[in-house]
Amino acid sequence: MPMPRRCAARHPRTRWRSSTRAAALPRRSTTVIVRHSTRLVEVRERRTADGLHLREFRVGNRVGECPVWDAGQLAWIDVRAPAFHVLDPRTRLMTTWHLDKPVGAHCRRVDGRIVLALSDELAVLDPVTGKLRTVAHPEPDRPGNRLNEGRVSPCGNWFLFGSMDDTGARQPTGRIHALHASGRCHVVHDGLYIANGFAWAADAQTFYFSDSLAGVVYRARWQADTGTLDAIAPWIKAGEQEGRPDGAFVDDAGNYWSAGVSAGRLNVYAPGDGARRFTVALPCQAPSMPCPGPDGSVFVTSLVRPQWQPDDIRPEDGQLFQLMDVLHTGARPSPRLSIL
Repeated sequence: MPMPRRCAARHPRTRWRSSTRAAALPRRSTTVIVRHSTRLVEVRERRTADGLHLREFRVGNRVGECPVWDAGQLAWIDVRAPAFHVLDPRTRLMTTWHLDKPVGAHCRRVDGRIVLALSDELAVLDPVTGKLRTVAHPEPDRPGNRLNEGRVSPCGNWFLFGSMDDTGARQPTGRIHALHASGRCHVVHDGLYIANGFAWAADAQTFYFSDSLAGVVYRARWQADTGTLDAIAPWIKAGEQEGRPDGAFVDDAGNYWSAGVSAGRLNVYAPGDGARRFTVALPCQAPSMPCPGPDGSVFVTSLVRPQWQPDDIRPEDGQLFQLMDVLHTGARPSPRLSIL
């Protein structure tokens, strides 16, 4: 389905504070060299409790997040390792870039470089040379926050990324930011506990996001010209037992696939009224984000809670999964961010 060229919005009338404050640019360009390593990943074939074919990649993540299928490879992050990973499922070869700060999101630019939303900064990684260059500090006024979650808009002109309170105080200091391909950056929303669940529908105008701590998924209208949202409204409420909403994607039928991070399953919600169509039970306790893969498959990252005791952790926790033949079509090409 061809994508409309426009995908942004006017400032919403909501209970959140909105702002167009620009991100602080670094006084000087800071560049470091990031070490990388490669290894073969063990793969196990199994069936889920529902009888679905499942591949388990033994990657051993602490907080796996933000999987993206692009050009025959899966890219994702481990927030707390911290690391950026790329896996070729056919060869089982995984390359890891070892980072110095927690990483909350990533996206690929059209030139192949990677934009990383690190703890308190945006940086660009050259995967060939390992050079990591700081480009912006989006939240100098909120030192207790860290960046979390991110998606490239369908037209490729915007990278939306979020933030969350990382002090343990559980305060609604999280925001959603919009980074334009030109380098300018502004706040789209304010007042979230944990910004999460970013996903566009196929019309490139309907945008979903969630607040994982509040257990709410919101639906909004995206306007690409200004990189803003309007008509924001609560759409789904999901608690601890149903699975609080973490990362998500929208399939070709318009269904919203949400990782029920507190319930060990995926929740699939219908477009329109948001009725839950079905669930997919997973062997891990805390799935963090699904994404469409090749040949109708769905990849799912998972995490290990730091407060879990050793006896509480399953062998499947923190692993990467691939549900086989669950979608009618394979993944559409992932949009890449235009060069900054």
